[in-house]
Amino acid sequence: MKKTEIVVNIFGNDYRVISDDLESERIKEVAEIVDAKMKEIHREFPLPSTTKIAVLACLNLVDDYLRREDQHKKKLAELEEKIRALILKIDETVP
Repeated sequence: MKKTEIVVNIFGNDYRVISDDLESERIKEVAEIVDAKMKEIHREFPLPSTTKIAVLACLNLVDDYLRREDQHKKKLAELEEKIRALILKIDETVP
């Protein structure tokens, strides 16, 4: 398996990232999201600890992820229900 190695800058620090399955553009995209979230938190709460800012960024990002996952599950359940209703209508119509 091909390893991807790239250096990204997050919150003023360079990190060497090695991945078996992510492309360099994806790694850059993820790093940019983390960097933006850390900067946003630092603007709102100018904490002296980069670690605390990173933990708050992680908590915020995971919360965003879980909210979107819940929305996705809800939408999927709604679509499954619509499909069931359509199948019932087809079954009633087709002898």
